[in-house]
Amino acid sequence: MTAAPVDPDARPPRPTFAQFMAVARRPKWIGALLLSLAIAAAFAALGQWQLERSVQNVSVPEYDTETPVALETVATPQQRMTDPSIGQRVTASGEVVAGDFSVIGPRENDGELGFWLVAHVRTDDGASLAVGLGWAPDADSAEAAERAVPERLEVAGRYLPTESPELNDVEDGERRVLSIGELLNLWEEPGPVYAGFVVMAEPTPGLDAIHQPPPERDTSLNWLNVFYAIEWVVFAGFAVFLWYRLVRDVWEAEVAAE
Repeated sequence: MTAAPVDPDARPPRPTFAQFMAVARRPKWIGALLLSLAIAAAFAALGQWQLERSVQNVSVPEYDTETPVALETVATPQQRMTDPSIGQRVTASGEVVAGDFSVIGPRENDGELGFWLVAHVRTDDGASLAVGLGWAPDADSAEAAERAVPERLEVAGRYLPTESPELNDVEDGERRVLSIGELLNLWEEPGPVYAGFVVMAEPTPGLDAIHQPPPERDTSLNWLNVFYAIEWVVFAGFAVFLWYRLVRDVWEAEVAAE
């Protein structure tokens, strides 16, 4: 019975761990392993450096939001809010428009659900400004506090951007967000209007203060540096894989020769 012919192009099976180590522990390949590990370590260090740069290159503008300034110095009626004005403590004064109060809620206030009382203030420059007067645990208490609101109001609080009316629960008739666009449809003769609203630092009597922490500025990574960091890590892995591939090729060549 004749033996089956041997295909000279057929690759030998993968070596076992013992077979692979028989070649890998030769001085030549131990030296090559040390070299590949050194190269991999250098590539990994470059990757870490690029990752650190991705954070260091992020420039977050710092604004002094805690020193009160006049509202008209950071905002203009009928104009979009600018980033420096978001969360800025501001002052203004004006007449409270009777009948243009709104109760907003339920919404969270420092971990508790309740309702805001919001007033329509016509400032001394003739513009309309929404002002959050305070917070109450229920809608009736918030509405009852309207009687304590003076006809003229000295506004002092944090200036915040309008919220999206899409978050309101229309089916249940709940107005949960303070949307300037929505309030315009409820106010009588609003005229020019500020794009944001002010949350009072000192609430109207009968209400609690609305929680108003300083704004947190968003940061974003430098994604080009992140990409370079990933690239260096891939190179580090490839350096070790190349050593493995060379050792395996030597073992396959020796098996084929036998």
